[in-house]
Amino acid sequence: KTEAGNRTIPMTQIVRSAFLKQKEYQFALGTDRTIKVEELSNFVFTGRNGMPIMPSAINNVLYNIVDAYNREEVIKAKKEKRKAVLMPSISAHTLRHTGCTRMAECGIDPKVLQYIMGHANIAVTMEIYNHITEKQRIEKEIQKLDNMKVI
Repeated sequence: KTEAGNRTIPMTQIVRSAFLKQKEYQFALGTDRTIKVEELSNFVFTGRNGMPIMPSAINNVLYNIVDAYNREEVIKAKKEKRKAVLMPSISAHTLRHTGCTRMAECGIDPKVLQYIMGHANIAVTMEIYNHITEKQRIEKEIQKLDNMKVI
């Protein structure tokens, strides 16, 4: 959407390993890695034809997982004579929000988080994606004040 969205995204070693395993899986399936989209190729997540998977396809997978879980939970709850505890709908964007919030909770520098998320404006990162989800997080920040050395 913006120039900030065009960037090299840093990743952890765990993510890198998972991506490499995905590439091995593609190789084993004989997935065409020469497909180009806007001069980019060798995508990590592709369909059988080598084209990158679109967000709508990822969302459909997530919706189907939640739907299957909820159907099983309703059956299980009936058998156990209790109210079913259903999962809310999850999308790729939900995972993006969650990832940003968890990185903020880990104390990642806000400007680095802005870069990772690809936001041109830090206000978007801080106001929209940085949710306060737990009382513990607030208490942890207040504890920093208690730990300050007074001169």
